[in-house]
Amino acid sequence: MRTLTARRRRLGASALFAATALSATVLGATPASAASDMLWVASPEGVTLPVTPGSYQELSFGVYHDNDSYRVTNGVLTLDLSDLAGVAEVSLPDNCFLSESGTNGVCDIGEVGDIGGTYDGPQVTLGLRTMEGVPAGAELSIGHHAEAETDGPGGVLSSHRGSTPVTVESVPSPDLALTEPAPVGPVDPGTSVTVPVTVTNKGDAAAEGFRLEVWNTHGLEFATDHPECAWTPPVPEAEYPPTGKLDCTFDTVVEPGATVTLPEPLRLTTASHALLERLDVRIRPLDGAQDRNTEDNFTSTSITVENTADFSVQGAEVTGVAGERVTATIGFLNRGPAWFANLGSGDAVGTITVEVPEGTSVVSAPEDCWALGSTTYRCELRHWALPDDRIEFPFELRIDRVVPNAIGAVTLQASARQAPYDPQPQNAHAELVVNASE
Repeated sequence: MRTLTARRRRLGASALFAATALSATVLGATPASAASDMLWVASPEGVTLPVTPGSYQELSFGVYHDNDSYRVTNGVLTLDLSDLAGVAEVSLPDNCFLSESGTNGVCDIGEVGDIGGTYDGPQVTLGLRTMEGVPAGAELSIGHHAEAETDGPGGVLSSHRGSTPVTVESVPSPDLALTEPAPVGPVDPGTSVTVPVTVTNKGDAAAEGFRLEVWNTHGLEFATDHPECAWTPPVPEAEYPPTGKLDCTFDTVVEPGATVTLPEPLRLTTASHALLERLDVRIRPLDGAQDRNTEDNFTSTSITVENTADFSVQGAEVTGVAGERVTATIGFLNRGPAWFANLGSGDAVGTITVEVPEGTSVVSAPEDCWALGSTTYRCELRHWALPDDRIEFPFELRIDRVVPNAIGAVTLQASARQAPYDPQPQNAHAELVVNASE
């Protein structure tokens, strides 16, 4: 995610997305004839930016065309942000960048859908956060236009140039803030723990209910039984560590200055494979209300469990004759019983160094391995490891010459955060043996 102050930094992704009303004049446009097509920008009719510094507002833009007989591609939406300089900090999705002039957001739309079928809503959600010193009553605008390529007549489509009014006003709004829960632990596996959630409205308008979202790491199981909540358990995936989610909607009205708690604290149980666990909590007002300051809508807490994660490496022994190619597969194994993850940093849970035996050379190495020299390679693990996770690294070796007792080494360097929880550091070493003959 990247953010900027208009004119100064590259635009970035907004963390939350909200639908914005489409312009009635755009959606009410006359359909194109069968031999023509038109490109349109679906834009908000207008937006009110609260004058209070730090207040946050979102608005969405989309690009579509009329005639489904033609394919429209390589759409580009340009947003004129010059009026927002010194007024609002701007955030945009990663498919947008700031132009060289520093005043335009240029967004890659890709293939453009048609309004009668393939257009499925705005492709760009813009976030505005009010800066210090902005006077109430300021009247600004965000200009917009789009271009795209078409296989229809002319080859190129351009939208009309339009603008969305932005008015800075004193608007009462809620500002829900979460109190950070105290860390829990260390506790034993199978322990029931409670985590209180406290919400304070720091704004000047009531929040007519709120949505609470809680993400739990793999070693936690929710025992909370609120009728307002639904829990999705962690599911292992190939590219991401397993994370569950508790999604709750409460109709509790939170008046300005009031502090409320949930009907009951969040209740969880630590699993047999739990170790260094975490809860991430986010809150938002309901009914489309904009929270004045979203920076205090998120918090997290840690739950530490007394457990171990035994990381080990597995060597290999291969046999061949001089000139032959052989495959030696070395491996990593988490013997558990706990899982382990570097969730905050995203760093690898460890690396494996491979010393190739004398008389052999590497023909090809696995994708996640790189050479440190002619006879040494290093392989990187992902940033989490479940119990019984086995990761293999096949090396294709060539036996260049026969060397008696040619033994190489396989060594695991676990991350500093995992090392204190490894009960058998001695199994972080293994041998790579090549038995060669003439």
